[in-house]
Amino acid sequence: MPQEPMMTSRLTSPALRIRIPRQAASPTRLTLGGVFALLALLVMAGPAAALSTQYAFTITGHGWGHGVGMSQWGAYGYAKHGWDYKDILKHYYTGISLSTVENSVIRVNLRSGQSAIKLSCPNAYTVQGSGATWTIPGGTTATTTHTSSGYRVVAGSLRRTFTAAPHFKPTKGALRLITKTDLGDDGAYRGTIKVVYKGGLMMINHVPLESYLRGVVPHEVSPSWPREAVKAQACAARAFALGSKQPSKSWDVYCDVRDQAYMGVGIEDSRTDAAVRETAGVCPTFNGKPIVATYFSCSGGHTESAQHVWGGSYAYLKGVEDPYDYYGTLHDWGPLRRTPAQIGGRLGASGSLRAVYTVKRGVSPRIVKAAVIGSKGTTYIDGGSLRVKLGLNSAWAVFTSMGISPAARDGVSIKAGSKIVLKGRLYPALADGATVKLHFYYDGRWRSRKVTTVRKAEKLPGGHTARYSLYTESVSPKQTTKYYFSSGKAKSPVTTITVK
Repeated sequence: MPQEPMMTSRLTSPALRIRIPRQAASPTRLTLGGVFALLALLVMAGPAAALSTQYAFTITGHGWGHGVGMSQWGAYGYAKHGWDYKDILKHYYTGISLSTVENSVIRVNLRSGQSAIKLSCPNAYTVQGSGATWTIPGGTTATTTHTSSGYRVVAGSLRRTFTAAPHFKPTKGALRLITKTDLGDDGAYRGTIKVVYKGGLMMINHVPLESYLRGVVPHEVSPSWPREAVKAQACAARAFALGSKQPSKSWDVYCDVRDQAYMGVGIEDSRTDAAVRETAGVCPTFNGKPIVATYFSCSGGHTESAQHVWGGSYAYLKGVEDPYDYYGTLHDWGPLRRTPAQIGGRLGASGSLRAVYTVKRGVSPRIVKAAVIGSKGTTYIDGGSLRVKLGLNSAWAVFTSMGISPAARDGVSIKAGSKIVLKGRLYPALADGATVKLHFYYDGRWRSRKVTTVRKAEKLPGGHTARYSLYTESVSPKQTTKYYFSSGKAKSPVTTITVK
């Protein structure tokens, strides 16, 4: 295999001498730590200088979303393999029954914190607050504001102040929103609109459940998907809406992904409408009550138990195998390349970040708890927070950090003919005796050779242990050479040894 040219140490000059204690002079008595310390001194510009280690992070993972409940791409895969929607639902939601529910009203928070709410209708529509019901001509915009006197509604010649929240209803057809929703949508919406003041004006859509689903399902999955997958989505969305009702509040669900995405008539599609109609009233239940039927995009091959993500006890939200999730484009993702500064700052690392080390995984296995190992200490973070703070597709992630010393920032320079030891750590550890690659560049091309590793352990606070692989290699370049280590998709930073 290619070798680097020989070098001499720049410290062979009589101006700097290193004294080796007598008891360490024999090669059989010099410890590995002593060799490292000696070599570090031999290559630095001055006797007080210290070498540093620089790390690089590689992140790979599986799936997209929180991982709890039904995987939408997994359901797609099951439908492609002949499963019907009932079997799909019973697979993802453990121990459920399928019951029939009424077409009750869902109250959707479309927008809040507004100073004014504007809407209209192509046909005549009415408004009622306190007192009589007032009719507004079709095509007229109604603007609602709030003052100390109550709710002020201005619509053409109508100017009324109501002490109770005004409720707008079409005489036929659908109301049309002018104020955009939290999803940035406007246009036609089924049902009625109530304007409520809670520190700001809230626009709340009161809509029958089955009509609500017509605006949810085509936003959550493609209408072109297999019909059984779309039907499973309709039933899950139905249960989620009913399981999320809040009788003590003015509304039940948000219109965006804080609950499930809901838009108006403009997004409706005949194919998803058919799936809603063909499953009308069918609702997953547990102990006779609609379940909170959470769902997400793709699992990566296994869903996660709710207790590992949210800490709640939901008997029907257990992690299950998801063999057909591979249809999803984010079934596998990465590698993502990150620096310690890019990760450590967001995670509040203590000192320079060395590793994000998983100490507990769930059944999927998404990260439940990880150690943030810095040069000045270790802190811990849960998998959900880790995913959000780093913007990861899911918490099913593997963090590999790989270091190299001396680092590029050390600016090491030597004379031709001397040796220098390159070393580093790889988190998490490989098997004892496994190899990494040392890559080196000179004369216009890269070369590499294998380096054997030694498995080590590092005690962490709270009784946890981080295992890493240690690698060391002595090199003797004849000319200025670049180096880095690699293991699979992981790479250390590049360092340069300057030969003078």
